[in-house]
Amino acid sequence: MTYDIAALKRKVLTIYPFFGSVASKAGYQEAEAISSIKNDGSTIFYDPKYMSGLSANDQVFMLARELCHIAFRHGERGEGKDPEIWKTATEAVVNQMLKRDGLDMARGAVDYPEAIDYDAEQYYEFLLTEKLDIELIDGQLKGSENPAGGVKGDDEPPGQEDGSDDDGDDTESDDAGDEAQQELLPDEEGAEEDRDDSEDEDEDEKEEYALVEEKESQAGNAVNRDTRPVEDIGKFPPVIDWRLLLRDTVNYGVDWSYKNAVLDDGIVRPVLEEIPVPETEIVLDTSWSVNDDLLRSFLRECKNILPLSRLKAGCFDTVFYGFHDIRTEKDIDDMIFEGGGGTDFNVAADAFTLRVDNRIIFTDGQAPMPDSYLKAIWVVYGDEDIDPPGGTVIRIDPEQLGCTRP
Repeated sequence: MTYDIAALKRKVLTIYPFFGSVASKAGYQEAEAISSIKNDGSTIFYDPKYMSGLSANDQVFMLARELCHIAFRHGERGEGKDPEIWKTATEAVVNQMLKRDGLDMARGAVDYPEAIDYDAEQYYEFLLTEKLDIELIDGQLKGSENPAGGVKGDDEPPGQEDGSDDDGDDTESDDAGDEAQQELLPDEEGAEEDRDDSEDEDEDEKEEYALVEEKESQAGNAVNRDTRPVEDIGKFPPVIDWRLLLRDTVNYGVDWSYKNAVLDDGIVRPVLEEIPVPETEIVLDTSWSVNDDLLRSFLRECKNILPLSRLKAGCFDTVFYGFHDIRTEKDIDDMIFEGGGGTDFNVAADAFTLRVDNRIIFTDGQAPMPDSYLKAIWVVYGDEDIDPPGGTVIRIDPEQLGCTRP
């Protein structure tokens, strides 16, 4: 496909008129060797073959991204930082901004939805911490290897498996063992079987506890986080009167709407209507104590909030996994749910942005309360008696919704 830099600039300026001075001052230079598009803080370099291989939408997106890098002085702000992580952080933030403003994300572009809630420096710190965590875990795994070869625990020299001693004759001990076995009385044999059964039960119990401990020990680890498919969410009548609960923050603005549009001479014309325009952020407890039925109930209530507010939703256990814009019920059905670890309400509290109108936490309440004051609505499914600082608590019995605990 052909491309025209001048035409692409005009398209970008129709979306971002304030880029006018940046776009006019920037240089534009072909550079076949780079096989992509990039900038040095003042000039945009692009490979003609690369640009020709992009769709029209991707061409606009990529040029807009480079102009953003120049306008936001990302080159200067990245001094002293890890260049690869800084590049990823800035592209993630800019890409989400362009996506939010209606541009189609270019194929292969960095797409981290949670980046929309960060500036470049904040997201850089987030990615840097994640990288250090991965390196730490990798180092621990390498450290567990046996220097002599094999894995930890396989360090017995040849010939000493099962605790045997290879420099002694164990024939006598084997014979003695056989004789002792032959001399067992019937009731002693029964006792021996009982002990074996008891040992098997103990081993099963230990394995069960080990599984729980392993699940808890991995709580919120961004490297090992589980993806939880939640199907057949459906839609149920609200169990909470959200219009009443949110009425203090529901502001009404006038906008064009097709909901009650009129047909005039064969043309559908929108009408001006008052519509609710508050902002609501919801964090969903996806820790190991919240089963799929309970999470499904959380999501049904999210659908009941959607008509009353602009909505973002995200998951947490001991890590917050980022907000997703929720515009339709299908966005809720298609959400990716991550978690399965422990629960840290400080993480949930820190996830909210500062100026949002409504903060809602859906949880089973099984964790210590956050350390600081948080004005939020806590919807607790279960009988946990919680008293969060600054919060409004609404308790719902999961049994009334057909939910059971894991």
